[in-house]
Amino acid sequence: MAKPATIGLSYGALRKECLDAVRQWPGCETIGGIQIVRDGKPGSFSVRVTLYGKADTKIANRAINCVQREKRRHFHLND
Repeated sequence: MAKPATIGLSYGALRKECLDAVRQWPGCETIGGIQIVRDGKPGSFSVRVTLYGKADTKIANRAINCVQREKRRHFHLND
């Protein structure tokens, strides 16, 4: 079960939240798409970049890892 201190979001809302956050990073403004993957535990998720655009791969992956860590602290994925 998800931690009670987190807020439940739908897939679409969580995807928009993560995409907006990763585009705030310098050099990651052109990221075109991300993927939200459900993990084994209910409410758990992971995020990965699918369309990098003109963003450097290494910087984009670093940014998405930071965004994922931050969003996991505040949100969980509704089933």
